[in-house]
Amino acid sequence: MATNQKIPLNYLVFDDENDEHKLNLSQVRVSGMECNVIFFNPNDYFDPDKNEFEIDRFKTEIKTRTRGCQIHLVASDWNMLGKSENYPEVNALQIIEILLEIHDKYKKVNYLIYSGKPNEVSTVLIDKIKEELEEKNEPIYSKELLSLLLELKIKFSPRANRFDEIIAIINSAKTISLIVLNSLSLFENNTFHNTGNEMFDGRKIEDLLNLISQNNDLGLKFIREFIELSIANYSEINAN
Repeated sequence: MATNQKIPLNYLVFDDENDEHKLNLSQVRVSGMECNVIFFNPNDYFDPDKNEFEIDRFKTEIKTRTRGCQIHLVASDWNMLGKSENYPEVNALQIIEILLEIHDKYKKVNYLIYSGKPNEVSTVLIDKIKEELEEKNEPIYSKELLSLLLELKIKFSPRANRFDEIIAIINSAKTISLIVLNSLSLFENNTFHNTGNEMFDGRKIEDLLNLISQNNDLGLKFIREFIELSIANYSEINAN
């Protein structure tokens, strides 16, 4: 069996310095975990001739490289790409909005926003809130930005401490559900039979894991039923 294999964990990193990819590979080490970094540099999607940010290509690339992956963390530099002809400044808040537009599953991941100038982040957020207040003249608690920030799990960090924060967040992701799902992925070509649930029976484990990556509620339901079936099976064996 593969009980000695490390548990894979996928996380996204957005940064305007390509060395950040290698730094994550060398600096982020967590006992028992295989940390898979999916790296994006927004500058790679900037067309200098047109002074345009290729937002559609950027979104397509994110969708392609994360398809079927469970993402547990999104770490992003705050300030990455200046305003262009067709797009506002690309910062960490913009990245969050792009991910939420791509899929609702990004409402449930952890976010780490890091910056060499943490005060700048606070200033931008406060200025944006003030701008919305002046334009819409509504109670502050109804603002979309504030609702978004309150709903998501966002942590802010100085750039110098980013790897310590990433490691801490990954350590907090060591859950029973993560272990079960990653153990199942080792047998992704097998097919489920006789679970008594039509949602699972007849499906390949690979197909079911893809569904779970898009629907966390389905994943929790499956894990609960899988554990219950396993306990029932081993109890019967032990009873004999």
